[in-house]
Amino acid sequence: MTSDSTAQPEPRFTLLQATFEIEGRDSVVLDLSTEEARKLAADTPLALKEGANYRVKLTFRVAGDIVSGLQYTAQTYRKGLRVQKDRQMLGSFGPQTQPHEVSVPRHGWEEVPSGALSRGAYTGKGGFADDGGTELGSWDWAFEIKTDW
Repeated sequence: MTSDSTAQPEPRFTLLQATFEIEGRDSVVLDLSTEEARKLAADTPLALKEGANYRVKLTFRVAGDIVSGLQYTAQTYRKGLRVQKDRQMLGSFGPQTQPHEVSVPRHGWEEVPSGALSRGAYTGKGGFADDGGTELGSWDWAFEIKTDW
C-alpha cells in the first residue's frame, strides 16, 4: 500500500506571468511560473523607450483559502540605489479555476522617465503580501531606458 503523504500541497498564491503592455507596441510577456523562468526574467533586460506609456498586467492563481488584502510592492533600482517604491492595494481574491489578472497601475498608464539622466540600466523587485504581512511571492526583472526601441 502506498501513501501519498509526501505530496506537496498547492501553494496558496502562485505568480504565473507579468505582461508589460506598452502603448503603441506589442506586449512583452514574462513567464514567472517557475524558479528558472523568474531567473530568466531577472537576467534578460527589457528595452523601454523614454517617455513611453506602459502598465504591467500580473497574472496569478489563488488556491485553498481566500487571499485578503493582497498588496503589490514594486521597487526600482539603478546602480544599486533605490530610485522608486510603489505600493498598491489590489484587493481580496478567492480560489477559482481561471487565473486572476490585475493591472498596475489599476487605471491609466505609467510613463517611462525621459532625459539624459534617466537613460540606462535598471533592476526591479516586485512582491506580494496579504493583509497580515505574509509574503506570498516575489520576482525580479531588469530593464533599460533608451532613446529609441
